[in-house]
Amino acid sequence: MFKGIRLWIVWLLSLGLGIYGTGLVYDAITKQHWVGLITGIPTLLLGIWMTGNILASAKIAYRRNKAQSMRS
Repeated sequence: MFKGIRLWIVWLLSLGLGIYGTGLVYDAITKQHWVGLITGIPTLLLGIWMTGNILASAKIAYRRNKAQSMRS
């Protein structure tokens, strides 16, 4: 149970990181502060990468649990 709660917390934090990175990139482009892209793009990509890995792990766990429940 704790692993599931921890997964949700990390997933929400990674979504927030992606949103924050998007805001940094948007701010850098609209105000033409190109130095902001140095921090914004890696932050955005880290949030996207973490979210994708968590969703892939959840999909694998769902399939594993579904296969185990079919055997029972």
